[in-house]
Amino acid sequence: MFSHFHTSATDAAALTNHAGARGIEWVGRFLRFGHIVRGILYMVLGILALRLALGTRGEAMTQTGAIKMIGHQPFGFVLLAVVAVGLACYSVWSAIHAFLDPLRHGNTFRGLARRVAFASNALVYAGLLIVTLQVMVGPLPFVPASFDWTTSLLNSAYGAGLVGIIGVCWIAIACVDIVSGMRGAFRRDLDLDRRRPAECRWAMGLGRVGIVVRATVFAIIGIFLVATALHINPHHATGTDGALLGLLRQSYGRTLLAAAGLGLMAFGVFSAMCSRWMRPHAAATLASSHGEVAPYVG
Repeated sequence: MFSHFHTSATDAAALTNHAGARGIEWVGRFLRFGHIVRGILYMVLGILALRLALGTRGEAMTQTGAIKMIGHQPFGFVLLAVVAVGLACYSVWSAIHAFLDPLRHGNTFRGLARRVAFASNALVYAGLLIVTLQVMVGPLPFVPASFDWTTSLLNSAYGAGLVGIIGVCWIAIACVDIVSGMRGAFRRDLDLDRRRPAECRWAMGLGRVGIVVRATVFAIIGIFLVATALHINPHHATGTDGALLGLLRQSYGRTLLAAAGLGLMAFGVFSAMCSRWMRPHAAATLASSHGEVAPYVG
């Protein structure tokens, strides 16, 4: 009897572990698909920047602009539907890691900072999902056509201070990403041991260039946010589009913008290829033994 009970308990535990492994596998598949879609958006964003550097002005150089450009292509509705599914996967994955904390980051300052970063990713990609749906089917009920959060904050009490703090945090995070990218710290999150040396070199090269360039663009956005707070002028507020246009206004601006476009395209290729390079069952783009959030999250 006791032997039968022990066997049943063992079988039940095995079934539970198998079910958990299957669940992780499905989460991993969703995340891989989300990485591919995110990579496509950054590749299109890089193309938009490169086109402007070559003298052709198209959609705004933002992820929203990238979504609209995809919608203008043949079979655009089908492509946007694929993008919408990928964005939903990435947003849900980020929300799971922010609120359920399966990585056990905990409630320490460092752990909470990582969970807040995941929550921010969830909101950003949920917003892009809404934009995608609006491009597909038109305005959605109860969803404003546009919203300028910096203007809303500046019109509120202590809004300028909040915008400034957000800008400083954005710059700090960008600087950390630049250092991490240059050091190749993202390698711990990739399963490159079984890859050919040439593929490993491509992975590291794309990762370094892409992460550093994207972080540099984000740092410029943070600088603009700080300038907005200091001058209390919402017209100084800017996103990716304004940051890239800021490069264009500098000496050798077209060269800088072209380099930024190529770097964003490199990040897009890197993000898409992470669907192949990420560690097996690493549903959070991390090496479980390290418990580190990848610097390219978001």
